[in-house]
Amino acid sequence: MIFIVTALVFVGIYVIGNPVDILVSTEADQDQFDRMVKILGLDKPLWEQFLVYLSKLVQGDLGRSFAFSEPALKLVLQRMPATIELVTVAMLMALILGIPLGMYAGLHPEKTISKTIMGASIVGVSIPNFWQGIMLIFVLAVSLAWLPSGGRGEIKTVMGITSSLWTADGWSHIITPAINLALAQCTLIIRLIRANVREIVLLDYVKFARAKG
Repeated sequence: MIFIVTALVFVGIYVIGNPVDILVSTEADQDQFDRMVKILGLDKPLWEQFLVYLSKLVQGDLGRSFAFSEPALKLVLQRMPATIELVTVAMLMALILGIPLGMYAGLHPEKTISKTIMGASIVGVSIPNFWQGIMLIFVLAVSLAWLPSGGRGEIKTVMGITSSLWTADGWSHIITPAINLALAQCTLIIRLIRANVREIVLLDYVKFARAKG
């Protein structure tokens, strides 16, 4: 599976076109173009390029960013803290919302609220995540102007830990993307918790205990 993902990433580089077209100025002549192709190793057969890509990947060399002209690994590590913050907040939101709703839907399956919860979870699974994110930005950032549309916000160091979660500005920036990620996970958690609760409730010893009051 890892090999397949790696191969897809490698092929994806060529889907966007020739990287040299991005790096070389439109005023460059053919000699400059050919020289850049050779420097990047794009003149080699595709299979050989893939082997070179794998060998560098094992060594932790992810290449250079065409957009920023910096090592890709450096850019990934720079953005890792923000990614961890976003994933952590989104997962907490999904768990805090999804677990109680799923338990309620499982314990009271015939109630209107439970049916509404399950209906909303089905709709939530069906909505494309990117479209949902655009709508959240449009409503929260553009129409209502409650939250910023992007960025990480102010960063502060507390007890040696640098994070945007220490500041109100950081929270205002993370709420919108966190909600977008949390909604997608929340719908799955609701359905999973409901299914597990229904399975437990229908066990014989649970029925017997409830019958005894």
